[in-house]
Amino acid sequence: MSDTGDRPASRGVVNFNTVFGILGIVIGIVLFIITPDQVERPRLLFGQKPSGLDPDFFPRLVAILFVITGVWLIWRARVLVEENRILNLDKEAVTNVLVTLAGFLLLALVMPQLGFVLSSIILLAGLSTFYGNRHFMAGAAISIGVPLIFYNILRVWLQVVLPQNPFFPNILWF
Repeated sequence: MSDTGDRPASRGVVNFNTVFGILGIVIGIVLFIITPDQVERPRLLFGQKPSGLDPDFFPRLVAILFVITGVWLIWRARVLVEENRILNLDKEAVTNVLVTLAGFLLLALVMPQLGFVLSSIILLAGLSTFYGNRHFMAGAAISIGVPLIFYNILRVWLQVVLPQNPFFPNILWF
């Protein structure tokens, strides 16, 4: 029995889940600490807060969930027997992930200059073309429609401030 693939992993071995569990805990703690300094407080309306929740409630909730998920991953990693298949990924899978990450990095860089809608249209059109979309009319409709719908939901209904398109500054939906 020299084949090690049939034996379960020994307890205490650091694996993929342990690493990401620790990373989740660290990110959660950092987010929890820096959130009050990063979230802007709303103005008072008639001496009262506009709503019952503090603006840092949801970012802090996400930070707590990061820590809980990290602890859960570390707990599960103790008894988990798994094969690390990330190292066995083919070149195409790695390329797909890297292109997607590059697309979102580009989105973050050009969004202040082009606005939310136009930069999102470019991202969706580029990624759908890269991933092999052959129905260009449907791809164009989705690439244009989805950012407009999200912009209206976020900007009009939820009153989230998003970067505006400098070419059409007076058009609310663009």
